Amino acid sequence: MLIHGGEDSTIRIDLACNWKLAVENYCEAYHLPFVHPELNKYSPLDQHFCIIDEAHSGQRSEVYAPTYPEGQAAFPNAPDLPASWDTGADYIALYPNVLLGIHRDHFFAVLLEPEGPSRTHERFETFYFDPAVQGTAFDATRIANRDLWQSVFAEDRDAVESMQRGRASPGFDGGVFSPVMDAATHVFHIWMAKRLMTASDDL
Repeated sequence: MLIHGGEDSTIRIDLACNWKLAVENYCEAYHLPFVHPELNKYSPLDQHFCIIDEAHSGQRSEVYAPTYPEGQAAFPNAPDLPASWDTGADYIALYPNVLLGIHRDHFFAVLLEPEGPSRTHERFETFYFDPAVQGTAFDATRIANRDLWQSVFAEDRDAVESMQRGRASPGFDGGVFSPVMDAATHVFHIWMAKRLMTASDDL
């Protein structure tokens, strides 16, 4: 059962970039040391591994270890989880435009809403696994969790908006994929290419 955290569990961010760049950014983890230095301290790049499927891709972290405000209650975990979730978390792009963050104590979903070729609206909602989290005893913890993810997604803004500007440069040649770091992003590109080819065949 998923329980929405309420008003303090919603984030809205407007980006000056195409929605596909936000998906690409979410699929890979090698920007962590440079874009998210604080996050990388406790969830380092070498503890992230690619998740790949035909309809989704992303990263798994093996070092999820949340911290809470001093004296505040920790979020209850989802029931009956296997031990792999004690320190594991999945960050998945569900094609075409939904981003998921799956943790033992909370779950978030981000809807990417295109508003033209160079504008995207992110709607971020956080859910928990116990109705008690909606109570006042968890107010500070919910707000701290929201602030954490808001800061992480805000740090991504410069990266994706720079990618958008870079693609308008006459020097941009299409780029290349890293066979080690870009496997999850490559799958997304393949998915997109197949849909574009199908759409062009229907014209």
